Amino acid sequence: MVDTARIRRIALDILFGAEGSCPVCGRSGRSQSLCSECMALIPMTRPPTNLICNTPPPACTPSHTAAHRARWPDRSAIRHDSESTREPAIYEGAARQHVHDLKYRARVEIVPALSDLMAHCAINTGMADSCDCATPVPLHPDRLIRRGFNQAGLLARSVSSLLGITLIPGALARHASTGTQTFLDRRHRRDNVLRAFVCDEPARMAGRTIMLIDDVLTSGATADGCARALLRSGASKVYVLTFAVSVADARDWAPRRGGALRA
Repeated sequence: MVDTARIRRIALDILFGAEGSCPVCGRSGRSQSLCSECMALIPMTRPPTNLICNTPPPACTPSHTAAHRARWPDRSAIRHDSESTREPAIYEGAARQHVHDLKYRARVEIVPALSDLMAHCAINTGMADSCDCATPVPLHPDRLIRRGFNQAGLLARSVSSLLGITLIPGALARHASTGTQTFLDRRHRRDNVLRAFVCDEPARMAGRTIMLIDDVLTSGATADGCARALLRSGASKVYVLTFAVSVADARDWAPRRGGALRA
């Protein structure tokens, strides 16, 4: 069961600030950011990176599989519906743990720290200057009821506040439940989600350059489904900002039942 009282209390800290300790380890510091020891454990994306998907070359990543070494140069050739994606962290080690703690253990107290890293990434890469509003990737209503919160929504609220851009929280809705995407390859994830999203506020999104916010980017299928819905509703451009990016996800290069690798 989700402890709604605890989440409500932490949400107030997120909105109004709280002093005390690192939200991850409890060491003294500011609750809005990670201490230096916890920061050192997060694998960060650093130049050079792929200009489209922002993933670093294999030599820059903690784990670099043969699949990633073979496929990294080609990822920029994959057509996505967003202009580009940016993420401060690589979805490995401590970064993966933080995402799991947020989503599955309701540790929403780490939202300010993660969103602070995301906001700095958006500023440093120029994305913040390009966008005039932000919106989160939505959860299906059934999953929202079970989880009790949308982690992308919490991150979007915090990031938009830090950047001083308008948040439009209900711009997108997920009208089809795709279930977990964890064990699907790229093609099936993409097929699952491209028609799962609709824009419920097309008048507010028309002509705007939108920052789409989520926790993790893997294949980009979910981001593309959202971006496509926004663009079809009149948005000018869509940029994607997440906390972490998967750079060596074997699912993206899963072999067909015959042997050949999927593009």
